[in-house]
Amino acid sequence: MQDWWHIISKTYSLNLNGIVCPLPVARTKRKLSEMESGDILEAVGDFGESGENIKRYVEKHGDSVIEFKIEGEDYYIKIKKA
Repeated sequence: MQDWWHIISKTYSLNLNGIVCPLPVARTKRKLSEMESGDILEAVGDFGESGENIKRYVEKHGDSVIEFKIEGEDYYIKIKKA
């Protein structure tokens, strides 16, 4: 019998509305540090520049941006923990 438990990942949500940098990056960093490899983090916020900063942070530190959208000042980013 094969163990399948290791392929199960969890999805977490992070609401960053109403806060500006550097807090969104710091909160994303903290949440990612609490997660396991393969887990997914979906973050939303309402200050587009923060979304860009999160994206840069994630790519620089080895995790993967699966999806990234900015509409006006609202952003959505989906991250896979390395």
